Amino acid sequence: MIKGVIEGFYGPPWTHGERLDLIRFCSEEGLTTWVHAPKDDPYHRAQWREPYPAAELEQLAALVAEAKRAGVHFAYAIAPGLSLAYDDERDFALLLAKCEQVRAIGVDSIQLLWDDIESRDGGGQARVSNRLAAALPQERLVICPVGYAGTEDTPYRRALSAELGEDVVVYWTGPEVVSHAIAREELDVAVARFGGRELLLWDNYPVNDFAPELLFLGPLRGRDPRLFDGRCAGLIANAMLQAVPSKLPLATVADFLRDPSGYDPRASFARALARYGEEVVAALGEPAQVDRPADLVDALALGVDAATAAAWLS
Repeated sequence: MIKGVIEGFYGPPWTHGERLDLIRFCSEEGLTTWVHAPKDDPYHRAQWREPYPAAELEQLAALVAEAKRAGVHFAYAIAPGLSLAYDDERDFALLLAKCEQVRAIGVDSIQLLWDDIESRDGGGQARVSNRLAAALPQERLVICPVGYAGTEDTPYRRALSAELGEDVVVYWTGPEVVSHAIAREELDVAVARFGGRELLLWDNYPVNDFAPELLFLGPLRGRDPRLFDGRCAGLIANAMLQAVPSKLPLATVADFLRDPSGYDPRASFARALARYGEEVVAALGEPAQVDRPADLVDALALGVDAATAAAWLS
């Protein structure tokens, strides 16, 4: 099972030091995959055609090396959909050249993201995905489609599925973009909508780029343990803009993935709070003076601001 974290949010990317720290956190918590996909890193998305400058490439190489030391699989994601012309040979050559640049520093897994763009040309995206999958010496390609949430039957999904290679793994965020709960039955329908292909959960918890003033610090809840008995390759959790505070909920994600059937959100949160609470409070700054709620897990469920979080956790 794939068990990991993605830096896949909109907003200021994490610093190099924060990334190194979170890679080590993944290793300690048994999260085996790190996906590098910061939306507002220009070389990932807006300026995907441009090679990484030397300084940025050196930092990326350091992340790859740290992941290998920590026993964490490093996946590099590229998102060319804003401007790539699907049947343009020069564009494909530039895409492949960018992939070769990161492969040269030790990246052995590349993902292709089509999310959050206007194009609904599923056939065009499938053709590029298939070509890239054939060109890269890796076991399987993971892609994120435009229609990455829900269980609907759409023309886009039909066109994508008609041409996409059978071995390509498809990201899916659940019944919603930010899903409060994900059931096995919903997964099964989504699998059918994507032509029976294996899905990889891009879980948008605890990500907060849609409301950066809120912190989602409580435990993961509402995930059906039966998901992994179906055509589900695993779960990748999208972290918050705030790197260190993300450790609290991500530690509970790790607990769920270790034992989906035996997972207890409250016990998991107590463990995470004991392990990371002091570090999170320090990262949030000086706590405000508010009463500690009787049930912290429920109080944190809908997100809180940083001052309140620091007070309740301290």
